[in-house]
Amino acid sequence: MMFDRRFFALVVLLCVSAVRSTEDASDDELNYEMDEGVVVLTDKNFDAFLKKNPSVLVKFYAPWCGHCKHLAPEYEKASSKVSIPLAKVDATVETELGKRFEIQGYPTLKFWKDGKGPNDYDGGRDEAGIVEWVESRVDPNYKPPPEEVVTLTTENFDDFISNNELVLVEFYAPWCGHCKKLAPEYEKAAQKLKAQGSKVKLGKVDATIEKDLGTKYGVSGYPTMKIIRNGRRFDYNGPREAAGIIKYMTDQSKPAAKKLPKLKDVERFMSKDDVTIIGFFATEDSTAFEAFSDSAEMLREEFKTMGHTSDPAAFKKWDAKPNDIIIFYPSLFHSKFEPKSRTYNKAAATSEDLLAFFREHSAPLVGKMTKKNAATRYTKKPLVVVYYNADFSVQYREGSEYWRSKVLNIAQKYQKDKYKFAVADEEEFAKELEELGLGDSGLEHNVVVFGYDGKKYPMNPDEFDGELDENLEAFMKQISSGKAKAHVKSAPAPKDDKGPVKTVVGSNFDKIVNDESKDVLIEFYAPWCGHCKSFESKYVELAQALKKTQPNVVLAKMDATINDAPSQFAVEGFPTIYFAPAGKKSEPIKYSGNRDLEDLKKFMTKHGVKSFQKKDEL
Repeated sequence: MMFDRRFFALVVLLCVSAVRSTEDASDDELNYEMDEGVVVLTDKNFDAFLKKNPSVLVKFYAPWCGHCKHLAPEYEKASSKVSIPLAKVDATVETELGKRFEIQGYPTLKFWKDGKGPNDYDGGRDEAGIVEWVESRVDPNYKPPPEEVVTLTTENFDDFISNNELVLVEFYAPWCGHCKKLAPEYEKAAQKLKAQGSKVKLGKVDATIEKDLGTKYGVSGYPTMKIIRNGRRFDYNGPREAAGIIKYMTDQSKPAAKKLPKLKDVERFMSKDDVTIIGFFATEDSTAFEAFSDSAEMLREEFKTMGHTSDPAAFKKWDAKPNDIIIFYPSLFHSKFEPKSRTYNKAAATSEDLLAFFREHSAPLVGKMTKKNAATRYTKKPLVVVYYNADFSVQYREGSEYWRSKVLNIAQKYQKDKYKFAVADEEEFAKELEELGLGDSGLEHNVVVFGYDGKKYPMNPDEFDGELDENLEAFMKQISSGKAKAHVKSAPAPKDDKGPVKTVVGSNFDKIVNDESKDVLIEFYAPWCGHCKSFESKYVELAQALKKTQPNVVLAKMDATINDAPSQFAVEGFPTIYFAPAGKKSEPIKYSGNRDLEDLKKFMTKHGVKSFQKKDEL
């Protein structure tokens, strides 16, 4: 019996120790830190915490991650406004948790509800976005704050525009991925603009329903964003995230033409490397000033240095008369072949008159084209660009000007023929020169003419291997006579192209798309484009369906990343679809609907010339 009692006592002691050990472990597992209201979880306490808190949002982060640092203060603020815990895991330390939940990037947020999950978090990355996302899933009585972005329809659009001085309107389609991505940022921007007391208002139009509004505002893709100022529309060319939208629209709310009270203000305002436009007005209460202000608003993105003054000292310095509007060319690009400035003063001039004047004289006879100004200063064709090591900083100005002066001597001879000239830095445009076969031409100066026809005419280094002035003079004669050969970027034409969708490349574009015996629907795509990949099988299906019933319609596709298309087929996104009916090849019709096959058929039926001539062919 003594043995049995001792054995029993030992068993009891072991059981008590085990229980105490388990209790100690449980206490340890439930021991966790708080950091600014956010629970800090580890490999050791994660499961115990989740068991006790079955609904939780967990952020997996890395201390070095910039996006994580940006999110941290918003996440902390949200933690005090939600009804469940917000937690975080340093996945660079708690590596087992990272592997367990397959964390591939930072930050990654996972959501558990009532012990089920995890589900990926796909809400906003600010306090309001986090709170709304969480509470809409855990609180059945939660009501989100009313939207600040105004939903516009045909019924309320005109009133909204007339009652607000400055409006940004998004035209969207519910199925558009880019629109879905923009939506939370757009709403966030509207809320913050309101909180700042801004006069800027944001609206949105479902252009798949409000088709008349979409047509009126030239909507051809989604999202399309328009600025409407006092009833006048302008393209929105700003960012698509909240902070960028706010800054851009706040800048838009300021006058485009800056008021320059004194002569010294005008002098400081002058640009060193771009044109400066100054309006000289005795009073701002005049139709001339109104036309100038309107033109400045239209040209916000094109001309950053537009101002106006009423200072007599400024009038005197530049011998200006009231209502004179003067374009000043930067002294860097002055030449003996043109004036240093150009003056406009015409009674009853409209903003459109001024617009035409500014654009016609937006660059000196031979200025410097850069990637930044190419789309605003050098859009008129034909344009002759001479590429070399063009650097007009003080250290290299003399050498760069030496070569520019040689270009000037030839450019002045072609002014009457409306040729525009520019010099450009060969390093800045190295990729473009490479694409034209001039990357290793061996020439100190390369020349490219951008023609009226949208084609590019590079100067052949095998044919022109002399000095710049000699080469340029001879090449311009070749251009003028129409004997120069255009460069067309083209992938090899397929040897066997018997599929339902024809493959178009640069070299066979004219043969297939401009065939006047056929109506041609062509899709411009990019190999990496997800939307293009999703559309591919549908497009093939449509081509197969039409092959027997519509022999006079051709469905084609072109990889726009490695092939050149004529300028009338402008590609601004992927996929872009055009219809080129017979007899209208120079004016193809851009398709702006969704990628539904029936809608595409209706589109072709509406515009077909050689095809879809019977109603029953639908």
